[in-house]
Amino acid sequence: MTFDFQGYPLTFIQKQRCKDGTAHLATFIYKFYSPVTKYHYIVRAEQHENNVFAIKFYCKKDRKSDFKYAKIINRGDLGNIIMSCAHVIPLLLQQFANASFAFAAARSVDFRNKLIENIECTQRYKLYAYMIPVKFGELTFEHIAYEKTSCYILRNKQSPATINEIENLFKATYPSLLQWHV
Repeated sequence: MTFDFQGYPLTFIQKQRCKDGTAHLATFIYKFYSPVTKYHYIVRAEQHENNVFAIKFYCKKDRKSDFKYAKIINRGDLGNIIMSCAHVIPLLLQQFANASFAFAAARSVDFRNKLIENIECTQRYKLYAYMIPVKFGELTFEHIAYEKTSCYILRNKQSPATINEIENLFKATYPSLLQWHV
């Protein structure tokens, strides 16, 4: 696979404060447009304690769906879509120099063919595990991959949070991610 995905420019929409009693403090919301799929996408960077951000995205047309993070669009351009989401990282590092980032690769749900992907090593996870290390080397970040839960963490080497603290934060905030094992 060649890596020639540039992604698309992000537009900042808003910052929403979170008051649900968890470690989730706020959400930074961005959008971008893919001329290939002809859809707008929403990127949510959910800020947690110690400036740990969970990065999520979905196609805007699916915003009211319970499965918005898992739906298959199947129009190509996934590499550019993933790279567009990754553009949020340098933007947030400008504000939070010690920020760390986590990606939980959603299981694909294909309603037309009645398929639900297994949680382990999903299609999206395989792309994250390939593309994120290429885009973000090891100078600033420690890379931790969790194949069994299809999660990927970029731990900032300047972060006060340890890997265990980041794992525990996400276990408490996102209990549906099952077990976090390397």
